[in-house]
Amino acid sequence: MNSRIKMHAVLAASLVALFISGIAIGRLTARSAVSAAAKPAQTTSWTEAASGSLAADLQFDAAQQQQADAILAAVGSALNEDQENALFTMYLRMLKVHDAIESGVTLSAAQSTRLAASRGRLKNLIIERFPQKVSQSAILALEPSSGN
Repeated sequence: MNSRIKMHAVLAASLVALFISGIAIGRLTARSAVSAAAKPAQTTSWTEAASGSLAADLQFDAAQQQQADAILAAVGSALNEDQENALFTMYLRMLKVHDAIESGVTLSAAQSTRLAASRGRLKNLIIERFPQKVSQSAILALEPSSGN
């Protein structure tokens, strides 16, 4: 009996040591809130960053810079549109995840209520964030699916 208690004590002590070392390593390696907050927000667009980088690398003169900026502006606009479309699609897929959980996971009444509230918040976010895409989308399923 004594050896069994010792074994459990050693196991418990090992787990406590592991837990404490995890906390210590986390505190040592985590970025502090001050340094994270002090990090300046990125204010330059992709187009501006690419323009500056190309100008420095290729040593553009003023005319070349102007020509390159026109090309970059068109690409930057397309990238922004691609990003918006991708974000819209991701949000729509998250709606489908909500629907799949509702139909595929046995939930309590409270869980179903919370899931419905979460889905409602997501739906409202989509409508507010992408009003034009919502009005244009013929296949948009903002209402819960019926098993599809």
